[in-house]
Order: sequence, then structure tokens, then C-alpha cells
Amino acid sequence: MPNTRTADPVSWPDLIAQQVNCDTASEAYRADPNGFTEPLRSRSGAVHRTPSGALVLLGHAECAEVLRDPRFGHGAATARDITAYGVPARSFLLTDPPDHDRQRGRVSGAFTARAGARLAPRIEQYVLDLVGKAWQRREVDVVADLARPLAASVLSDVLGLPPGYEHHFVEMAELLVRGMDPQQDTAPAARAAITRARTDFVRTFTQLLRRTPDGCGTSVIDQLARGIARKDDPVKLSEAVATCGQLIAAGYETTVGLIANGLHTLLTHPEESSVLDTTHADADAMATAVEELLRYEPPVHIAVRTALTDAQVGEVTVPRGTILTLMLNAANRDPLVYADPHRLDLRRGGRHLAFGLGPHFCLGAPLARMEAHLMLSALWSGRPELVEERVTYTFGFVARRVQRLRIRLTQRPKP
Repeated sequence: MPNTRTADPVSWPDLIAQQVNCDTASEAYRADPNGFTEPLRSRSGAVHRTPSGALVLLGHAECAEVLRDPRFGHGAATARDITAYGVPARSFLLTDPPDHDRQRGRVSGAFTARAGARLAPRIEQYVLDLVGKAWQRREVDVVADLARPLAASVLSDVLGLPPGYEHHFVEMAELLVRGMDPQQDTAPAARAAITRARTDFVRTFTQLLRRTPDGCGTSVIDQLARGIARKDDPVKLSEAVATCGQLIAAGYETTVGLIANGLHTLLTHPEESSVLDTTHADADAMATAVEELLRYEPPVHIAVRTALTDAQVGEVTVPRGTILTLMLNAANRDPLVYADPHRLDLRRGGRHLAFGLGPHFCLGAPLARMEAHLMLSALWSGRPELVEERVTYTFGFVARRVQRLRIRLTQRPKP
């Protein structure tokens, strides 16, 4: 049955803070989440049960099991429901199959390998232009000057936005992402800006989705517009708008975080990152490095699920209705899976949970990998140096990245 509860949604930050016994909004936690999760692993092992009965999962195998197993989900049958842990679903990201699969399937064509291959030359040009401008200035903020505009341009192409819309899209996307994070700003001015961005987003995408659909277009808007026009199985306009919003929230901030966190990690681990400078480094060295950066410093740290039926995780019995918090950063440093897990090893490559698993595996993972590979390769060829040693991290709860990263390019980047 759909979960249409109207009770006030719980606060994710408060929920998780109680479970891990720390202030997840504190600067100390944001600077080093592993400093809090590792002591918890030492005390409780892979699965920590809180006094309330909720579970915190720290092990790779346990997190992977829950992400794949249909007995665990969000407890929302449709995007109109409230999840079992009290957060409005709003789109397919927080709904369970089969409705999740139906909505996801409507836009999956924009994220196929073929679609990515078509976009690759444009992404390469975006990177070339952005890094070229960075070289002219010598000193730039990786977040504001490189990662954000790249992610916005690529998402604009995937969605099918009109040319020249990227600048406006950057501003709107930033506010939408802040508003969708449970730990958003509470200042009146920030809330007002987020509300204006939501209104602007709904108005803009409603107009775009009502246009006459392109019969052969592959963008998200083209695919959804064709669905809206169909008489046998029409897509509701509100559902289509929500889908676009969710793709922005899931795809924009995580890509920005992957690039910014990734470069910061490379610059603060010079001995390890020197493997990218050697004459023996092959063409795939950065691609392998990106996978290790995703494991070591993932842009998304937390996923939440609910037991939809009585189940078991490892040796732990999980009654129906139990809330499970998956600490993906901890799972990615599980000593049972990774040798010396707290050491950055750019040759490691291999598996991680940065993009999730199962039915909710990130649709845009191939694009995010491509963007990070191309941008980090171009920047690394410019021999970047940190201008500011100290960085702070975003206040966001689910996604985590450096707020800004000032660098200086010391030589002309290779095209």
C-alpha cells in the first residue's frame, strides 16, 4: 500500500546524529567523517544497532547486500508518498519498484553508452575551453570556475536545454540542490532564494516539456515530451518535471564533488599522485585513479533504506520497518575488502559503492566518470598547486565536497 502519511517528516541529520552519536553538522564531522565512523566500526563491527533499533551499516558486504536486495527500499510506492523514514519521495530516486523502474526507464535512453559516445566530443571541448580560460588567469577556483560550469553544460545537453541557458542553469541548480538536501540552510534569505529557484525551475521545465516533441531526439526532455504526448501511456507533466529536478539534484552536485574532492585529494597526497607524472603512466592511469578517488573520497556518503519485510543482514535479524543508514564512506574503507583501506592507492582501481548498487545505481555514473577523467587529466597536465592549504566542506548532509579549491596552474595544460 502507498505510504501517504502526512506527519511532519523527520530530520535526517537528527536521525543519523542519534545513530552515530555525533553532530553530523559539525565542522569536525564534515572535515573527517571517517574519524567518526571508524571508532563505531571498532566497537560494533559491520552493523551497529542503535538503542532505537535502527541500524547503521559500515561494512561493504552489508551495504551491498541491502542496496541489491528488494526486501529493502524506501517504503514509497509512488513519488507522491512519504518514505518510511519520513522524507517526501518527490521522484523515482526515493520510490520503490515497480514505479521506480517505470519512471527511470522513461529517461534511461539519455544515459546509454551510445548517448555518452555522442556527447564525448562536446565534453572534451567544454573541458578544453574551461581549462584554457583557467590557464589565462593562472589562479582559479576549481569549484566555481571549472567543475560547476562543466557539470552544468553537460547536464544541459543531457536534459536538452536551449543553447545559452547554462549560466542561468548553474545558479538554479545550485539552489535546487541545496533545497533538496535535508540539511539545507535555515536562514530566511536562503530559504527565499531556494523557493524562487524552485518556482523558476517548475515554470521553465513546464514550458519545455509542453513543446512539440522531437520524434528522434534523445535528450531527457525529448523523451519525456514524447511520453506526455502519447495517448496510450501518457506521462503526467508534474511527474516529468519532478524527474528533471531529480536528475539535476543527483547529477550536478555529485559531479562537482567528484572533480573538486578528487583534485584536492591528489594535491594533498603528492607522493601517491606522482604515479600520474611518470613516463610509464599509461593512458588509462587517470581512469584507474578516478575509481580510487571515488572510493577514497566519495561525493555521496550516506544512503537510507527501510526493511520492507522481515529480513536479515549478515548475521543480524532486521524486523520489518527497521531504518538502515548505509555509511558508504565507511563501506568504501572496509578492511575486509581493501588492503590498507585508509591509504590512497591510485593503482588500486576496483570496486566501490560511490555510485550505489542495484536498482538505484546512479544513471549518470558513466558521464560523471568521463567528466572527471577529462577534467582531472587536463588540470594535472597544468601542474596545479594549492593556493589555499586549508579547505572547508559543504554543509550538505548526503553529498559532501570542498566548498572551494583555489589552485594555480604552473604550466600550459596539454590539449
